[in-house]
Amino acid sequence: MSADRRRWRRWWPALGVRARAALAALVASALAFVVAAPLVGDAVHALLYREAELNAIYAMTDIRVWIRGGDGDSILSGQPFAVLTEEGEWLNGNYLSDRRQEDPALGLTPLRLAQPADGVDRPAVPVQPVEATSIRYPAGISPYYRLASPEPRIYHFLRVLTEPVSSARLALLVPPGRRPAPEMREQRLTVYVMIDPTIADETTAVVTDHLLALVAPVASLFVALIAWLATGLALRPVESIRRQMAAVRGGAFHERVPVPRARDGIHRLARTTNDTLDRLQHALDEQRRLVADASHELRSPLAALRSSLEVPLAHPTAADWPTVVRGALTDTERLQDLADDLLLLARAERDTDHSGDTVDLHDMIAEQLAERRYSGRELTYESELDEAVLPGREMLPARLVRNLLDNAARHAHGRVAVRLTVAGGWAHLTVEDDGPGIPAADRERVFERFVRLDDARDRHSGGAGLGLALVRTIAHSLGGTVAAKPPSRLPGARLVVRLPVASGNGIGPPTVPGGAGPTA
Repeated sequence: MSADRRRWRRWWPALGVRARAALAALVASALAFVVAAPLVGDAVHALLYREAELNAIYAMTDIRVWIRGGDGDSILSGQPFAVLTEEGEWLNGNYLSDRRQEDPALGLTPLRLAQPADGVDRPAVPVQPVEATSIRYPAGISPYYRLASPEPRIYHFLRVLTEPVSSARLALLVPPGRRPAPEMREQRLTVYVMIDPTIADETTAVVTDHLLALVAPVASLFVALIAWLATGLALRPVESIRRQMAAVRGGAFHERVPVPRARDGIHRLARTTNDTLDRLQHALDEQRRLVADASHELRSPLAALRSSLEVPLAHPTAADWPTVVRGALTDTERLQDLADDLLLLARAERDTDHSGDTVDLHDMIAEQLAERRYSGRELTYESELDEAVLPGREMLPARLVRNLLDNAARHAHGRVAVRLTVAGGWAHLTVEDDGPGIPAADRERVFERFVRLDDARDRHSGGAGLGLALVRTIAHSLGGTVAAKPPSRLPGARLVVRLPVASGNGIGPPTVPGGAGPTA
């Protein structure tokens, strides 16, 4: 890497956005003028040169009229031209110089009619058309004193062969002070009119020089200034977002950044920032509520544990110490279960990377149903399980299934139905029971943390209110959803979990052998 590129990479990122925009506008404007100046000069030169061609055509017409006998005062004072005899001598001219002395090839040659063969009658000669010709002159030499060029240049002429001119008229065409030779006879003359590029050259030079020397720097600086101001105006919403984010950093999590009306990148940035702040505030609210609820839930078992130990210690002789220890152990286990649920809840909220692992959901459900045959409670489990493979590790889906089955078993009178289907790339797990069900008003609240719909049940038969909250958190972590639906096959609660299957998993596969029908 060259030293210039290293320096460029060091100082360019150090510039602010406004400075970079202004510098880029300055460079772009300067380049535009450098490219545009020659193009504008060429356009101006072409326009003025076309006008010079028209002037040469008009002058040729006037000169031919003058040669036939018209007034030529206005012609002789304006357009560069030369009138040559048949022998190539300069009869008259204006502004043009005869350069045959420097180089015979630079002379203006006369035009001649083709001579007929001897004995053939000469036909009537029509009026000759005007034709264009070019002559290349070397550096420092030109046919016109105003056009001396330091480089070789091609000059363009119009020329025509006139009608025969009498000797008397030829004598009148000779400028004053120079008389025609006595042998001058009637003949045709050759007229050269130069296409004068003087105005085109001078105007093009002025336009190009002024455009590059004066207009380009001023205009480029003006464009850079406009870019600086416009970028500052465009970045005002970003500054507002920064100030609001600084306020959020100070603890004002309810504040939101202003959203510009223009639907551009800054608008999307503001929307994304507000969405992030919404999620942050929601997470903080959830965290505060979790801490408060956990403190409330831990207070009762800790108080019970403390009481179960303080009373025996106050009357050690009357205490049944094995019973005291068993009670303390039970309370400790409940505290440990509550702590495990809280840890799993926090882990499920942040565990979103499931790449590379898969789990057979149907086998997992079948294994857990088989374990419940020996739970000691007389419940009938009915299952219809299609094959479903989920992306991710086994821990979270297993806990989701276990919590669903625990919730159904806790409230069921005698039957629990489990159904697993796959359609459209999604696995649908439905768990139903024949218990009291969930009221319609509580079907969303039941998934909140530490919510118990049955306030009369004791804490030993019930849970801490985290089971279905864990189900929802795990389902969201796996990219799915969970909802409490109205009863269908059984009259109790009906919970439906929707999870994405792993890529390549079949849709509507055959039912797992032996999966249908009651298992216990």
